Amino acid sequence: MPDPARIVGMLGSRRLGWLAEKAGSAALAALATSGVAVAGCEPPPPPAVTITVHTRTETGTAVADAAVFAGPTLVARTDREGLARLDIRGAEGETFYVRVDCPTGYRSPTEPLSVRRLGIAAATAAPRYDVVCHELRHTMVIGVRAEGGPDLPILYLGKEVARTDRSGAAHVTVAMDVHERIELTIATAGKDNEKIHPQNPVAVFEMPDHDDIQLFPVTFTRDVKKPPPRGGGRKISVF
Repeated sequence: MPDPARIVGMLGSRRLGWLAEKAGSAALAALATSGVAVAGCEPPPPPAVTITVHTRTETGTAVADAAVFAGPTLVARTDREGLARLDIRGAEGETFYVRVDCPTGYRSPTEPLSVRRLGIAAATAAPRYDVVCHELRHTMVIGVRAEGGPDLPILYLGKEVARTDRSGAAHVTVAMDVHERIELTIATAGKDNEKIHPQNPVAVFEMPDHDDIQLFPVTFTRDVKKPPPRGGGRKISVF
């Protein structure tokens, strides 16, 4: 007859082995789960860094409503002060390219803005990037100095736009696009000016990429009347 103690011992051993086996499986599962959790726990990304884009003209005037793009995406527009604030995310030292499209009436930069992400303290002012929007339309003042040419009309496209005063001075103010040209003529038509030289002088002016002042100097001369011949006539005696 089997020994009860032995049977109990066998059952106990098997029970203990089963418990140990279960405990081992649970431990391995916990360890594996723990390992996955540790492997998937990456450090949080660095906080965003704020930068400022400032759009202005060549003379420093703020340009509003300039569009700022990151790739094809519009991310901001400049305000009345020409400012737009952007949050830059990414790795420390990484370089990003930002395109700025100036509003109508201005020429946009041909190259994108290169922005490098650098961590800064919260109390530090946001880095500022200046962008120049070149005005496409400027003003030119043309000063006419016509020595010896008083009261002469200044013509543009055949129409009088100014007239010289007694001293031969006048000025013409025009607003034109960059590289646009204007041709002015000092008209000398008329009987009183037949003997004036040069006749109808012309000057051409081209608008640069900034407001400008130009001069149109001319020195007029007039034909001098020849004096009547002196003597040379035969005297006739009358008796």
